[in-house]
Amino acid sequence: MAGAAAPQRFSWPQFRVMLRVIVRGEQHLDSTGMGLGDDGTPRKGFWGGLGVGVRRVAMGLVFLLLAALFFMMGYLLGEAGVTPYVAFSLCVVCLVGLTVLTGLYQAVNILYFVRDLGYYLTLPVSATTVMWAKLTHFLGMSLLGDLIILPVGLGCLLANGAAPLTWVAMTIAFALSAIAVDLALVIVCVPLMRFSRLAHDKDLFSRFFGGLIIVLALVIGVGSQFALRGDGLASLAAGSERLLSGGVPAVAMGLLCPPSLLARPVVEGDALGALAGLLAMLVSVVVYALVLSAVARRWYFEGVQALQGAGGRRGRRVEGAELARATRTRGALAANLSRDWKTMARVPVFFNQFVLSSLLMPLYFVAIMVVSGFVGFSQASEAGIEPMDLLEMARSLTALLTFDSPALAWCAVGVLVFGLFLGFSSYSFTMGVSRDGEDFFFLRGLPMDWSAYLASKFVVPFALSTVPMLVLIVVALVVLGVPAAAGLYLVGIYLGATITLGLLSLGLGALFPRLTWDNETQLVKGGGATLMVFAGLVVGVVVMALPALALLAGVLWEVLTVPVALALALGLFVAECAALVWWVLGPCARSLSRRER
Repeated sequence: MAGAAAPQRFSWPQFRVMLRVIVRGEQHLDSTGMGLGDDGTPRKGFWGGLGVGVRRVAMGLVFLLLAALFFMMGYLLGEAGVTPYVAFSLCVVCLVGLTVLTGLYQAVNILYFVRDLGYYLTLPVSATTVMWAKLTHFLGMSLLGDLIILPVGLGCLLANGAAPLTWVAMTIAFALSAIAVDLALVIVCVPLMRFSRLAHDKDLFSRFFGGLIIVLALVIGVGSQFALRGDGLASLAAGSERLLSGGVPAVAMGLLCPPSLLARPVVEGDALGALAGLLAMLVSVVVYALVLSAVARRWYFEGVQALQGAGGRRGRRVEGAELARATRTRGALAANLSRDWKTMARVPVFFNQFVLSSLLMPLYFVAIMVVSGFVGFSQASEAGIEPMDLLEMARSLTALLTFDSPALAWCAVGVLVFGLFLGFSSYSFTMGVSRDGEDFFFLRGLPMDWSAYLASKFVVPFALSTVPMLVLIVVALVVLGVPAAAGLYLVGIYLGATITLGLLSLGLGALFPRLTWDNETQLVKGGGATLMVFAGLVVGVVVMALPALALLAGVLWEVLTVPVALALALGLFVAECAALVWWVLGPCARSLSRRER
C-alpha cells in the first residue's frame, strides 16, 4: 500500500493540496439523514442555483434567529444575577453534550465514510498529512456549528456590563474549548474505527446515531419544560458550574475539554490572568493535537483499510414457511406497500429522515403532555387544589363545546393551525416517488398499477405521522371529557387537514420527482430538499385556506352562523379529499406511466 509506505511526518505542501481537494471535491458515502450537512454535490442550471441560494439564505436566517434567541437567553440569565463564568460553564457543558452525542458520527462520516479514501491509499502522502487535512475540514465545519452556543455567554456579558476585552477573551476561550472537544472526539474515533467491528457497519452506525439524535431532541424538548419555568434556567447554569468545580464530573470534563477547567481566570480575572489562562488553554489544545498526531500516525490508515474490507455478509438459505411468505401472491397495493416500507426501513438515511423524524413529533407531544400535566398538578397542589378538582374544572369547560358554541369553532381553528404546523411532515409524501430514484425506470418497464403504486406511497407516511398523532388527540379528548359529537368533529377536521395535505404533496411529488440522484443523502439534503420543506408549508396554507376562512366567517366576522360555518369547513375538506383522490390516482398516476428518462 503506497499510503502506508509513505513517510509519516507532516508535510505542509501536501497538506495544502489535500485540504483543497477535500473541501472542493470530496464525496461522502453516508450521513445521518437528519439535516447535519449538505449533500456535497453542486447542481447546475437555474433551479439548482435557486435551490442552493434559497438553502443558504434559509440556513443563514435560522442561524441568526437561534443566535438572537440564545443571546436573549444569556441576557436574561445576566439580569437574573448569573455571572459570566457561570454562563460560560453552561455554554461549555452544552457544547460537550452536543458534541458527544452528534459529533462522533459526524467525525466518522467526514474522516472515514468517503468515496475518495480508496484513492488516498494509493498516494505517496503520509497518514498524518491526510489525517490533518481531513481533521481541519472537520474542525472548520464543527466550529461553525459550535459558535451558535456562544451568544448565551455574550448576552450575559452585556447584562453584566463587561469590558470589550472580556468579550474577546470569552470568544477565544470558547473557540479553544470547541477545538479541544473535537480533538478529543477524534482521538477516541481513530482507535474505535480501527478495532471495533460494529463501527465498520455504517448502516448500523447510521441507525444507532439517528436514534441518539431522536433521544437528544426529546431530552432537550422535555428538559426545556422544566428549565424554562421559574428560575430553572438559572439553576441549570449553576449546575453547569458545579459540574466543572470538582469531583468525577470535573475529571471527565477535563479529559473531554481541558480548556474548560482553565476558564475562570479568563472570564473573571484581570488582563494578566486572562492572558495566562488563554495561553494555558492553547497549550492544552496543542498537547491534544500532538496526541492525535501520534494516534493518527499509528491507526488511521489501518482503520481505513479495515473499513473498506468490511461490509460483506454471509447469505442464508430461505426455506419452509419463510419461503412461502416471501413468494406468496399479493395484490398490487400490498406488494407496493411492502416494497416502499422495506426501502424506508432498510436504507439508513431514509430510516432516519422519514421514519424516525415522523415518530419524533408524537413522542415529543407525549413527553410534553406528561411533563405539562405533572407540572400543572404540582402547581395546583401547592395552591391547595387537588389534581382531580383541576381536571373537573377543565371538563366543566370542555362540556360547553357544542355545535352552536363559538368555542368549538375556535378549537377547530386551533386544529387547523396545528395541522399547518405539521405541514413540514408533508416532505415524506412529496419525496415518495423520488425515493425510488433510478429504480423507478425498472418499475416503469413492468406491468405496474400506478394508482396502487401512489396509494402505497400515501399509506406509509400517513401511518407514521398522522395515526400516532390521531391516537394522542383521541386520548386527550377523552381525558378532558369533550362531548362525543364535538370530539368526532374535531377528529374529522384533523383528518381532513392531514389527508388533503398528504394527497396534494404526494401528487406534486409525482408530477415533479427527483429521480437522478447518486446516493440517498443527495435526495434528502441540499437546495432542492430545502425547497421541498418550505413548499410543504405553502401547500399547507393552500389546503387549509378555504376551511379556515369558513370558520373565521362564523366566529370572527360573524358573516355565517356558527353551525353553518362548522358544517361548511368540514364539507370543504370532504370535497377537497374527493378531488385530490381523483387527481392523484388519475392524472398523476397516468403521468408516471408515461414518464421516460
